[in-house]
Amino acid sequence: MNKKIVIFDDDKEILTALESVLDFVDWDLMTYASGQDALQVITKEKPDLVLMDVLMDGCDGREICRNIKEDSSLQHIPVILISGLQNTGIKNKDFGPNDFLAKPFNAGDLIDKVYFQLAS
Repeated sequence: MNKKIVIFDDDKEILTALESVLDFVDWDLMTYASGQDALQVITKEKPDLVLMDVLMDGCDGREICRNIKEDSSLQHIPVILISGLQNTGIKNKDFGPNDFLAKPFNAGDLIDKVYFQLAS
């Protein structure tokens, strides 16, 4: 069965870049240009991995990540947060992202991080 990856980013260019880099592997990719319904999507889809921007259209990926990690039915799902901002408190373990990817990102780094999280 293919691994399911859910991606949230309100920047359509970044979303397209993430999708094109990850699309060569037989992963089921689901992309969303808004984080408004992220928790509902994640709860419904139960993906194998979440890639999510930190700051999206009024949503905070750190808060969504915290909610995922506090929910016993979701906390096993690895979350990679993505941001172009430097001092966003990404490394804060209170909300538990499994990894962080800085924008602009290197395709090789993205693939390495995704493979690592899916294998964990």
